[in-house]
Amino acid sequence: MNENKQDKAKINNLLDSISKKETRKKETVIYGIYDNRNASVFTKIDDFLIDHTKISLKDKAYFFHLLAVMVDAGIPVLQALSVLSGKTENRRFQRIINTLAHSTKTGNSLSDSMARFPDVFSDAEVGVVRAGEAAGNLNRMLFRLSDQIEQSHELQIKLMTAATYPIVILITLIAITIGMMVWIVPTLLNLLVEGGLSESEFPIATRVLLALSGFISSWWWAVLLFVMISFGVYRVYKSTEVGNFQTDYFKLRIPVIGQLIRKVLVLRFISLLGILLEAGLPVIKSLQIIGASINSAPYEAKTREVIKRVTEGEKISENLRNSPFLFPETVTEMINIGESTASVGSISEKIANHYDREIDHTLRRLTSLFEPIMILVVGTIIALLALAILMPIFTLTEIV
Repeated sequence: MNENKQDKAKINNLLDSISKKETRKKETVIYGIYDNRNASVFTKIDDFLIDHTKISLKDKAYFFHLLAVMVDAGIPVLQALSVLSGKTENRRFQRIINTLAHSTKTGNSLSDSMARFPDVFSDAEVGVVRAGEAAGNLNRMLFRLSDQIEQSHELQIKLMTAATYPIVILITLIAITIGMMVWIVPTLLNLLVEGGLSESEFPIATRVLLALSGFISSWWWAVLLFVMISFGVYRVYKSTEVGNFQTDYFKLRIPVIGQLIRKVLVLRFISLLGILLEAGLPVIKSLQIIGASINSAPYEAKTREVIKRVTEGEKISENLRNSPFLFPETVTEMINIGESTASVGSISEKIANHYDREIDHTLRRLTSLFEPIMILVVGTIIALLALAILMPIFTLTEIV
């Protein structure tokens, strides 16, 4: 009986500790008010990890969609935010939504509250919400914003899926090659020498393989150091304005891959232009937000040039037409039609849908192209390694 009572007491203590942990997790944390200076070390570590958690596009798309549904149903923004804080599993996003609710409660607009988190909400997202608040159509703008973020999330998944296969194959091939160089080839060398073959009698392919194996075994630290230094030099060079422009431009010039990158950037430019103009933002302000949101130095530079020319009274299409490498002729002509009919927003949405399909087709072609190329590369390397290893064995067999 005493043992049963002790077991029940232990179980009750465990349940109490679990309940306390869950209560701490559900504690409302508001940035700017929450103070953990007197908290335990474990709580500070937990807060650090939470505050450095990445918020995915899927989380944001779900948030804006639910917020749009609730606002469209007539629920006040403050009440909607209070409900939505419990609808996400991302604890950092929970804290941010709680902070948005508190900031809105104290009299700030939703867009101003979002602007406090520039690493979470982009200038374009804040601009769309601000325009929706000013025009009184916040629900419609939130729906558009949710659709645009969801589209970006789907595109991100497509790109990651297409890149996974060649990257995994390449990493596996490198790992297998290094493993053979470090462990199998030296063992083979000892076996052949003990069998009566001298290194001078090895085939050329085997001697090359042995030289590479010896270099990797003896100088692996130098190779690693060289890679780290090269990466550091690249980062420093890319941090400069000229280096950033040239590296981004080089990416756009890569055969096949560069074309895909250009399509993705054009899609982002056009989709943002459409949603910002539809939200009621002026053309100049929309272009400024796009220039700050698009992640490519050549496109940023071109956007700044367009802003300057549009300020002087010229059309967007006229300035994009002289850069066919960045903006294809079909895009500039469609924008020109939109400017002539005062329907740039709707035309931009159609162009974005077209480019979304184009990117999907391009990714399928790339995937079908990469598969035979990777099979050919892997087969060639394996064949060369097999020949380099088997040829001296056959020679040793003949001698015996």
